Amino acid sequence: MLAALVILALLVAVGGCLVNPRGPIALLGAATISGEAPLDIGFDLSHCSHPKDRPITYRLDFGDGSDPATGSEFAIIVHHVYEAGGQFEARLTVTDDRGETGLDSLTITVSAEGPPIGTDVGDTAPDFTAHTTDGGEFTLSDVRGQVVLIDFWGAWCSPCRNSLPHLDGLLELYGEDGLIVVLVSTDASEQTSIDYLASKGFTDSVSVWEPGAKYTRIAGLYGVLSGGDVGIPHTFLLDRQGVIRYAGHPLDLPLPLIESLL
Repeated sequence: MLAALVILALLVAVGGCLVNPRGPIALLGAATISGEAPLDIGFDLSHCSHPKDRPITYRLDFGDGSDPATGSEFAIIVHHVYEAGGQFEARLTVTDDRGETGLDSLTITVSAEGPPIGTDVGDTAPDFTAHTTDGGEFTLSDVRGQVVLIDFWGAWCSPCRNSLPHLDGLLELYGEDGLIVVLVSTDASEQTSIDYLASKGFTDSVSVWEPGAKYTRIAGLYGVLSGGDVGIPHTFLLDRQGVIRYAGHPLDLPLPLIESLL
């Protein structure tokens, strides 16, 4: 039941926040978006759709000057090889029979070093090592090769408390497929985090706490609550290479995006 509610809630979020609910939904997936040349990218079009089941077509511009791919079959992976180094923006346009369009894009980084370290979508997520509330230690780079969801939260924050069941549901749905959920607490007391998560049964995630409450070292690394620019809850979704593929409110994270990375 919980898994079904999570799916319903997040699909509503996709329709309400990311796209025009009357037009086509474009979602350009790719398990890998960085690597050294020649780089073969498999673009996943299978999550594109139309809320009213109208016929749709696509145009995929690879961003490197080559001819775009076009068609009307979406249950496919479109492969493209990037021969030269650099950054390229792959752009997907999905059009229905009335001329309504949906757009999505991915930044492809062709480099042995990968994308630069940062907190924007397409950047390599900053590495960190932190104390976990079960007495252990967690290092982000140690789980490279798995899909990682990092969520900044606090038991003091009502929107955070409301989003935690959804995050727990995502772990229930995708944990066996390689999804790891890391909850970074902004509570003043470690025990506050421990008690709240235990009381709700949210004990399968990696729970991280550091002294500093809202202004911990990790929050500073990720620009969360520093200067008030980014509040919580705030989620970062990382692919298997540690590249940020989503940054925003956890309830706006589309399920198809997670699935395309797994």
